[in-house]
Amino acid sequence: MEEKQIISLFQQRSEQAIIQTKEKYHTLCMSIARRILPDERDAEECLEDVLLKVWNSIPPMQPDSLAAYLSRVTRNTALDRYSYNYADKRSTALTDAFEELEGSLMASFDVEQIAQAKDFQHFINQFLQDLKKEHRVYFVRRYWYGESISEIAVAFGISEEKVKSSLFRTRNRLKSALEKEGVTI
Repeated sequence: MEEKQIISLFQQRSEQAIIQTKEKYHTLCMSIARRILPDERDAEECLEDVLLKVWNSIPPMQPDSLAAYLSRVTRNTALDRYSYNYADKRSTALTDAFEELEGSLMASFDVEQIAQAKDFQHFINQFLQDLKKEHRVYFVRRYWYGESISEIAVAFGISEEKVKSSLFRTRNRLKSALEKEGVTI
């Protein structure tokens, strides 16, 4: 079933929307949740929470891409669950990725303040659009999906060093772009 048809089922409040969403997007959502949540049961519960959130948000939301919308809801739900479950503990995979960004970019500003700014989403989207496709893909896979450097290298058939250097250069470009926009680093 196509995305538009599933969205239409949500808008009609048909329970078939949940069934079709599970069937088509279970693997995508679980892969995102598993990268953030180390416990398989937490990942499964996260997926159930995601389906409920999507059920409650469509309508009024009308996403252009159901896959992207589900990815965002899954990621945010998994991060919330992670924060709740592991307030003082640290994950290795996703936390390492965030620490890379934090070390390069977030030394002296509050991320939540920036995230609340109206133009920040547009700024990030424009920054990513201006990157070469390969650098953009590495960056998103590392810092959005939480993939390890070795997973990215294997997926593209390149060395880990190439991924590391690309990410390093991209973080530096982001830092410069933020400074240019007047964000204190």
